[in-house]
Amino acid sequence: MHRIAKFLLRILGWKLQGKVPEDQKYIIAVAPHTSYWDFVIGRLVASVMRQNVHFLIKKELFFFPYCLLLKALKAIPVNRNSPKAMIESVLQKMQGQKKFVLVVTPEGTRKKTNRWKKGFYFMANKVNIPILPAAIDYDKKEIVLGHIIKPSNDAQTDFENLVNFYKFVNPEPRYSDQFAYPKNL
Repeated sequence: MHRIAKFLLRILGWKLQGKVPEDQKYIIAVAPHTSYWDFVIGRLVASVMRQNVHFLIKKELFFFPYCLLLKALKAIPVNRNSPKAMIESVLQKMQGQKKFVLVVTPEGTRKKTNRWKKGFYFMANKVNIPILPAAIDYDKKEIVLGHIIKPSNDAQTDFENLVNFYKFVNPEPRYSDQFAYPKNL
């Protein structure tokens, strides 16, 4: 699958920039997220990275027969009305495995929002695993991996460092009118 994904990305003109972490468990925070195509490109990149990733998706999409595909792709359903329960569920899955890579989109939606979700940060902090920022740039056709962020006791600074990575890379989303940086730091 690795070679097929690499071939498809090359044909589509996409490239991966940055270093894949050696950590066994970490969270990849991908932004901007404005299109379903982010998922397709992301799955190809995960294969190129040789990572069997899990990802969060709204529970409303878990209906038959689509749920069978989502489960096979390691999707984890999210009840957006109960984020704390979702965090605990993911933490249980994570702690029960030797290797676990979770992909999240800090915006939590493809629509424009000035309020990014922080649940992934609190998950990483609680189980002491790093966060790998990743930017998807449709203009350059690049996925840019940043430097690992190790959560500290200073959530404000850690989250600012994460957002600053995206501002520095300045990725062009698929739909630029649907992306905004958070104002809730």
